[in-house]
Amino acid sequence: MTPVASVITVLNMRSKRVINARDSETRSAIVRAAIQRFAKHGIERTTLRQIVKDAGIGLGSVNFHFGSKLGLAHEILEDVASKVCEARFREYDELEREAGGKPVPLEKIFRALLRPYVEGDEQQRLLLIYLIQQLRLAKLDLAREVGTKYFSGIARRTVALLRRAAPHLGEDDVWWRYFLALGSILSIISDSGQDNRLKRVSRGVANAADRAELIEQTIRFVVAGFGQAPPQRSRRRRPGAGKRKQSSSAENAT
Repeated sequence: MTPVASVITVLNMRSKRVINARDSETRSAIVRAAIQRFAKHGIERTTLRQIVKDAGIGLGSVNFHFGSKLGLAHEILEDVASKVCEARFREYDELEREAGGKPVPLEKIFRALLRPYVEGDEQQRLLLIYLIQQLRLAKLDLAREVGTKYFSGIARRTVALLRRAAPHLGEDDVWWRYFLALGSILSIISDSGQDNRLKRVSRGVANAADRAELIEQTIRFVVAGFGQAPPQRSRRRRPGAGKRKQSSSAENAT
């Protein structure tokens, strides 16, 4: 089994509830209504009554098909995460094939990383951003469960590519810069609507709603963060290390 095949096998391991659930008009209506609500308001601020009202069905239908609001949210977030991760693993595989054994350029790595947050279906994009934000803030157990299952592998694969592309950096520096870059990416894309703060504060000089420019500026910024080795750092001394060293020297002198 190839590495990507084994990864996809893991990604497709869903709960029996999700795999065995039969498609129906009612089920699809619930999912569509929930996606719209979750993407716009988040899971915590969405109620089942709002979802069933939008779907035009009874409250009992949600419990029958999904068990609860969290069961519904779990299926939707897991579906979003699995699709994004499958696509990103495939894109990373393709980039490595194109590189022909050489490191994949930083610009291409971050373009692949950034694309799902900016392009594609708007509601799916917003749900993905919501999921990652919840994972980083550790506010929602459900998001942490789904995020750990899918995105930890993506993070390790991304860092492995970055380490090859930036061999002048130590492993710890690459991890730090990856997470700092991801934080910058999430910050700008989470406020990229027509009335974004960047546009307001800059009085229109810069506009995060311009998706093409957002991608180019973000990539330029995060790639620059990997372009220089850090200054030599002195190693931290453990508390009491100096005293132990002095004691040892005294013993040797006697």
